[in-house]
Amino acid sequence: MPKTKSKEKTTVKTALRQWEEQVRRPSLDKMPETKKEFKTLSGNPVEPLYTPVHIEGLDYQRDIGFPGQFPFTRGRMPNGYRSFEWPHDFYAGYGSGESANDRYRDLINHGATVITIALDLPTQIGLDSDDLMAKGEVGKVGVALASRADIERSLEGIDLAKVGIGFVANSIAAYALSLILVLAEKRSINPAFLRRFKIQNDPIREYQGRGTYIFPVPMAVELSTDVVEYICRNFEDKWHEQWVPQYVCTGQMRSGGVTAAQEIGFGIANFLTYIDSALSRGLSLEQFVPKMELHAEADIDLFEEVSKFRAARRLWARIIKEKYNCEDPRVCGLRITTYAAIRRMTAQQPLNNLARITMEVLAAILGGIEHTWAPAFDEALALPTSESTRVANQVKFILHHECGLQNVVDPMGGSYYVEKLTSQIEEEARHWVKEVEQRGGVIPAIEKGYIFAQEMEGLYKYQKWIESGERKILGINFMQKDEEIPIDIFQVDPQNELRQVERLQRLRKERDNILVRQRLEELGEVTTKKATHPKTNIVPAVLEAVRAYATIGEIYGVFRKVFGEFKATAF
Repeated sequence: MPKTKSKEKTTVKTALRQWEEQVRRPSLDKMPETKKEFKTLSGNPVEPLYTPVHIEGLDYQRDIGFPGQFPFTRGRMPNGYRSFEWPHDFYAGYGSGESANDRYRDLINHGATVITIALDLPTQIGLDSDDLMAKGEVGKVGVALASRADIERSLEGIDLAKVGIGFVANSIAAYALSLILVLAEKRSINPAFLRRFKIQNDPIREYQGRGTYIFPVPMAVELSTDVVEYICRNFEDKWHEQWVPQYVCTGQMRSGGVTAAQEIGFGIANFLTYIDSALSRGLSLEQFVPKMELHAEADIDLFEEVSKFRAARRLWARIIKEKYNCEDPRVCGLRITTYAAIRRMTAQQPLNNLARITMEVLAAILGGIEHTWAPAFDEALALPTSESTRVANQVKFILHHECGLQNVVDPMGGSYYVEKLTSQIEEEARHWVKEVEQRGGVIPAIEKGYIFAQEMEGLYKYQKWIESGERKILGINFMQKDEEIPIDIFQVDPQNELRQVERLQRLRKERDNILVRQRLEELGEVTTKKATHPKTNIVPAVLEAVRAYATIGEIYGVFRKVFGEFKATAF
């Protein structure tokens, strides 16, 4: 370090010590602090003031740099939000095909350009709507898609050349892809002219929090790679980000209790697992990584979240360079999208959730992410209404256009606190990546319950904070109200399940069952081969079965017989 800089730091250090002794401490005698210790949401202690002293050793060009350049701390987009328009993307769906279609049309009429289809739980785990295990859950948290007939009803009248379609279909990605392809085929649409297809083809997340897993983890990863390989080998992007074959979600872990650094560390470890699996199929990094993204949670600790996103990009760029000897900015530049932390929504005084949503979206934008979804204020009570969904989606537009957030790239860059926290989270996240590696990788870590144990430890700490009052939650442990303002909440038609079951049973009678049996037998042969040759791609066989109107339960029943099911470790 040049002598002038060293002298400057020494001077600041001396001045800081004097300020602490002569100014701050005397003020505390008159006005004591309101807490014994101030912490981030992750539990890390926070100093009362940050100065150049706290970021000694930080090199601007090496560690911070410029937007769009390695190490991408300040963002993947060189011009930030000055050249950016937020997509009108909604995550929605419930009940039967008709009810979902009504919601989708309503959203499109109000500006939606992308519909991400929410699936009910039976569909997510490969069960038919009339399966005994599905009773009471059909159409409840998403739309039931038991066969191609259901997707045809759900997207009737929606122009796939103008409206993009997405799925959260982590354990059934091959089926979800096939639904869209056969629908395009029926409408005589070349897949190259689909406006967009994006799938959260991330089965690992299901073992880390959500629980809608099906198969043993190694096979689940292979099945997800089948979809990535099929899309990369068969479809070229006509438009930017037209085909997104996989994006890696970390929100389930953050909601499950992990810290900001653990979320990034474990998430990057998951991402690397998928990369290595795709590389084993002969794909190159440049073929698929630029299409992918890290889908993180935007939590409510503003500065920690901003720092988390900056740290994630920097750590990612460095690991990609170290592990794969790659300096391609399309690969090293990590695209991050977010979903605002729905777990912070409270059923008590739900209108207050609008403030929470706004702060979470603000954290995401200040952190330089490239898309964000926000929960509606009423989601702690029920599925959101159309109006509450629109209001939540409009938060980012208000912040972007009315609050000046589009003006400057990385406005938090240079903040002593944010830069210190960014470096701290990066260092901790790298530690957690190594912890997973030392346990043999993500798959053994899941099978041994390691990541789940970290979540449970975090949840326990957080609950203790709330019960002790150390962390205050308005409406939960302070400023409670005896009477709540009544809120109109969404109600699912209880007849939806009955109608869905009747239609499915009628479909089985009316379809060509000889053809269905033939396609399922062919699928069984491919599945048996895949059990011993995991690189065998099952997407073509699934596509043929879906085309013949085989149901999701029939298709995944074939898989279950051969691959078995995952059994969670008790610990």
